[in-house]
Amino acid sequence: MLPQENILPKSLQEVKKLLKEYELHYEKIHACVNDCCLFRKENEALDACPKCKSSRWKVSESNKETKKRIPAKILRYFPIIPRFKRMYGSLEIAKNLLWHSSHLSQDGKIRHPVDSIAWDLVNHKWPEFALEPRNLRLGLSADGFNHFRDFSSPYSCWSVMLVTYNFPPWLCFKEDSMMLTLLIPGPKQPGNDIDVYLQPFIEDLMKLWKDGVVVFDTATQSIFNLRAILLWTINDFAPYGNLAGCFTKGNFACPICGVNTCSTWLTSSKKTVYMGHRRFLERDHIFRDKSTWFDGTCEERGRPEVMTGYDVANAVKNIKNDWGKKEKEREM
Repeated sequence: MLPQENILPKSLQEVKKLLKEYELHYEKIHACVNDCCLFRKENEALDACPKCKSSRWKVSESNKETKKRIPAKILRYFPIIPRFKRMYGSLEIAKNLLWHSSHLSQDGKIRHPVDSIAWDLVNHKWPEFALEPRNLRLGLSADGFNHFRDFSSPYSCWSVMLVTYNFPPWLCFKEDSMMLTLLIPGPKQPGNDIDVYLQPFIEDLMKLWKDGVVVFDTATQSIFNLRAILLWTINDFAPYGNLAGCFTKGNFACPICGVNTCSTWLTSSKKTVYMGHRRFLERDHIFRDKSTWFDGTCEERGRPEVMTGYDVANAVKNIKNDWGKKEKEREM
């Protein structure tokens, strides 16, 4: 049927081998079962966790012997840099990534993150970054899910997604525009130890921010140095505490008020309630003096000052983290 000189693959195996060169691969990184560390870089050759001494490999329940080098826990990382290069290799996608540079709001209304204060702040603080419209502005989202579709099962697997805000608003949150970067295995949620699993992802982000990578842009048929910045993280309240390094429960559960959070412990119901909302009213508001309407006190305090990013960074810079599950958490 085909000429004898044809070079088409003769088997399915040859087809797979040919297409493999065009695939976007992912990395399997072994992790400690107690979330203490990843077995990479200085830990790559180890057979046990340097902190908790747990085996890197699965252990047989019958004779407590290590199974034949089967990893006990695997983190799957989908490298972001090859994917960004692939995006600029598509003519249509490369054009859409420039949408933000020519569609600023003219009436003061926010229709896209390009109209936001955060976008303007980046332009003001790093003008050399803003001069290149092809540089990427990203948002990160992390949350847990049960991939067995059985809500009675306690298994919790976590995904870390990346959104590219250079796209127009009708493409930003399409499935094709959202990028899965990390798949963190269960069965328990990582909690504050999510920082351990974010290491390879953060390293690539830092490379994109500091040095950038050389990328070919199909739309302009030119080579440029691609850089990227993470604008913000998006998540529900519980992971917010893990990713932002602040309290989201207990006496200081308000991330805005911080140590100035007004909390009261109800001994009968065994719950913490949060009071002091009248602090945010105007100084001459009638509710400030209505002690009998509220908790029996007049409110004379002003609203607490909101900490800036620099304030938060200075407050937590000397904190030494002790990664990994504690002894009680391992037994649960």
